[in-house]
Amino acid sequence: MTLHEEQERVQKAVDHSLAHLKGDPWLAQRVLANAKGEEPVKKKLSLALVFTLVLALAVTATAYALFSSRAAEFFGQHWGHDYGDWLQGGRIARIGETVTLGGVDFTLDEVVYRDLGIYAVGTARVTNEKDILVPMDIADGWELEEVMQGDEAQSLIRRARETGGRMLSIDCAPQRIGVDNGSMMQTGDVGMYNLRNEDGSLTFSFETGGYALEDGTTYQLELYMDVDEWTEAGRAANDPSEGGTWTVSFQPVIMTESAVSEKPLQHPAQAVQQTGYEIVVPELYRKTGTLPVYRALEADFTAAVQPEWFNRSGIAKEERAKKSANLTFNDHAELSCSAEALYYSEFTDELFDYNWKERESHNPDIGPMMLPKQALSQGIAFMASQVHSGYDDFTKDISFEQDHLTLLSLKDAEHTAESLFEKLGIRGYELAWKLDLSLDRIRSLGEAYNRFWFEGEGYSNAPRHDYAAATAEDEGYFLVYTPLGVDGISNGRQQATLLINSRGIVFASIVSAYNRGEAAFTPDKLISPEEAVTRLYAEVARSRDGGEIRSVRRAALTYMPVRAENKQDGMVFVPAWQILYDEAHDSEQYSRWAVFNALNAAMIDAVFR
Repeated sequence: MTLHEEQERVQKAVDHSLAHLKGDPWLAQRVLANAKGEEPVKKKLSLALVFTLVLALAVTATAYALFSSRAAEFFGQHWGHDYGDWLQGGRIARIGETVTLGGVDFTLDEVVYRDLGIYAVGTARVTNEKDILVPMDIADGWELEEVMQGDEAQSLIRRARETGGRMLSIDCAPQRIGVDNGSMMQTGDVGMYNLRNEDGSLTFSFETGGYALEDGTTYQLELYMDVDEWTEAGRAANDPSEGGTWTVSFQPVIMTESAVSEKPLQHPAQAVQQTGYEIVVPELYRKTGTLPVYRALEADFTAAVQPEWFNRSGIAKEERAKKSANLTFNDHAELSCSAEALYYSEFTDELFDYNWKERESHNPDIGPMMLPKQALSQGIAFMASQVHSGYDDFTKDISFEQDHLTLLSLKDAEHTAESLFEKLGIRGYELAWKLDLSLDRIRSLGEAYNRFWFEGEGYSNAPRHDYAAATAEDEGYFLVYTPLGVDGISNGRQQATLLINSRGIVFASIVSAYNRGEAAFTPDKLISPEEAVTRLYAEVARSRDGGEIRSVRRAALTYMPVRAENKQDGMVFVPAWQILYDEAHDSEQYSRWAVFNALNAAMIDAVFR
């Protein structure tokens, strides 16, 4: 399961506690995981239990299903009526097949495909009537007092006591996608949600989209299922259930002739801006007008990574599954990795109360939540990350200044980063952004950081670090690497961020679902940035929410993974134009992005998808 999906699941249960927490993304990720009693990369990706169900619908691509959509109704009810109406214009497949795992029957009821997205609903039922299904809002908020003292949670606990059954929570979401019987590829973005019905069953839902999807006739989904057992104190210590996979194939059809159909792609009414924006391209493109297409090799950091690349203090605790690993070192640093992501961070032997800020501000009765305190290096990484994002006033006008620090040079830091990439098999990443963190900068920026988050308009319940106590050993370089060195790539699936000081790598966040292989071919030419911008206007005009483009800010040429032309050949890295633009909506202005295949102008992904 992806980290994006994990954050989506947890967020619904902890919105209240994190309502004012705007920063420290890595801390938030860790806190969300610990709130559930697990590490950031939690899912057991064991394939020991595999179900393969091939479902073929005997319909043609032009047929009409002539029934309304349960998925459209569910998404419309919970995410807005316009959303449901929009889904009614998609293509639908009724599934109705069931598999059993851990005492729960999973039935995938219906799938809708529209605009590079798959939307589904299903039903989960216990096989033993004594057992109780717990909805995700309760399961993901089990450690939060306001959740567990609520009427719904207390009712479920009382019912489990009366029946003597188990309390079970479930997950069901796609982890791999195939199109027209092509290679099964890792999903892009995934979100899921479930809720309890009056009869005790759960309605589960998920949506997925991104680079693994494209228009086709037949689709394949490899679904990951998981069942977790709970006690009144939290997740059961000895969870007997192993996750399982389940593969379905479906051929969706148009719902009804009267449905709100997909808007045709046509020249937009809005005037297309073709000047006044930045164009960022590599030197090879300037010389030749083209770039090679590379084969994309599925990454597996769990198999590749060696703990001593990050930390030589020895391993105090280790948890491994087939596609994930969570390591705690003797000096309290932690390394978590899945097939496509790797995170390394340093902690101390101290604990801090995550709920201290909420207790002081508006909820004096909330109990403590004790978590390991981050090392100073992590606070420095958070500061640098916020300078990179540039959203807060205290980060303005801070830029790179020094190639040499007291104990480290930029050249040495880059060598450390690129040596790690070579060991991991990562190719094609270039330095996109850098920040020098001298002792003076750590102290002055740290003072501004603390003033903003703990005394000013920010809100943070993170531990407050004393940046004035930093020494020359804490100086370092914060480095951001992306394909072709394009800063601000928006999908977050191709980026390596590291903080390196004289001790080595003290913070790392690397997400790379695919590694670059050998060159497959080189096209004669690529579409121009102007063609990509024109396509942007057309795609925005026909998108679910529409929108008005206020201004285009940048067209940058980078690489994105997409399916090969022959779908049996897996994935390739193609040159792609990422367009950054500002959108006007209800008198407000928002930053947006979209990515287009530079070979054929097809949209790969977009924030409005």
